[in-house]
Amino acid sequence: MTIRIRRYRATDRKAVIAAFRSNVPDHFPASEERWLRSCLDEPDGPLFVVVEDGEVIGFGGYELSEFYHLGTLVFGLVRADRHGMGIGRMLLNYRLIHMAGRKLRPRYVTVDTHPHTAHFFKRCGFVEIARWPGGYRSGRERVDLRFELTDEAVAALRR
Repeated sequence: MTIRIRRYRATDRKAVIAAFRSNVPDHFPASEERWLRSCLDEPDGPLFVVVEDGEVIGFGGYELSEFYHLGTLVFGLVRADRHGMGIGRMLLNYRLIHMAGRKLRPRYVTVDTHPHTAHFFKRCGFVEIARWPGGYRSGRERVDLRFELTDEAVAALRR
């Protein structure tokens, strides 16, 4: 079993959408598939896939603000049958380290998510900064979290 992370390619599209669908409705409402497709078609930042033995099992990316010292995580999903194996943390750490190496390195990285996945980000060093009942158009509650991308934090991610 060989797991690696690489840049997303258009040929990964079907596998990414299938990985997303494997997480509906527990982790994503079906209505977010339209946003995923838009993200794949016109990304605002780099996108990555997690590949195991040639098969796409995860996806995520990020965006960087030109005006603020801020990065925003985009998606971040692992195929449902691969949850709990450390793949999500591997993808998250990869994206944070990648952001830290950019010319527009952000000071903070934000993510919005549902309450049932917010605990994952908290375990990874994110701090909850807001909670919005009905914060998504789907009616789901939204939790906003932030990570301070310090040199010390990046060194810890590399360990």
